[in-house]
Amino acid sequence: MNGSVLAASLIFLALAAAAGLAFSGSAPARSGLLRRSGLAAGSGKADKDEHSQRRAEQSPGLRDTAMMLELIAAMLHAGAGIGRALELVAAAASPEYRRALRPVVGAMAIGADWETAWRSSDLPSPEILALRDALGFAALTGAPSSSILYAQAARMRRERFRAAEKRAASLGVKLVVPLGLCSLPAFICLGVVPVLLALVPSSS
Repeated sequence: MNGSVLAASLIFLALAAAAGLAFSGSAPARSGLLRRSGLAAGSGKADKDEHSQRRAEQSPGLRDTAMMLELIAAMLHAGAGIGRALELVAAAASPEYRRALRPVVGAMAIGADWETAWRSSDLPSPEILALRDALGFAALTGAPSSSILYAQAARMRRERFRAAEKRAASLGVKLVVPLGLCSLPAFICLGVVPVLLALVPSSS
């Protein structure tokens, strides 16, 4: 009886030693695999973030000032602040608008006032200046101004439509001389030259 117990104990110890050796030998391999998989996941996430940023920079984005005003008006009507609304619009804007609006959003986030925040933008354009002027009342007074922004967006669209009509009306006047110069050779060849040839007496 004691012999069988001793044999069973020896077999158990041998199996435990073998399992310990196998575990200790495979631990570095498992840790290396985990490290490699972690690095691969991290690099994949970094590549994905870089790709998303590159796509955001290459996307056309929002360029319509009237549409920006309507979006900001909708967010103000929903209860958002002017800084948060401007931040979301800047994120959806075109790259040049985004570069002009990001310093303004950052300055407002750290507590700068409206005028100081806009002085931090070094890329002023007529559209950005129009957006600043339209948002000035809401930012300086804090009054509910979503209806005012909607009205200003509609006014911008009307002015843009009238300007397009004026350009279209002046286009006809500007095209008179080029079209006349293009049709003059054909008129000479088909109208003047045959008359002159008919007036020339024949040699017979």
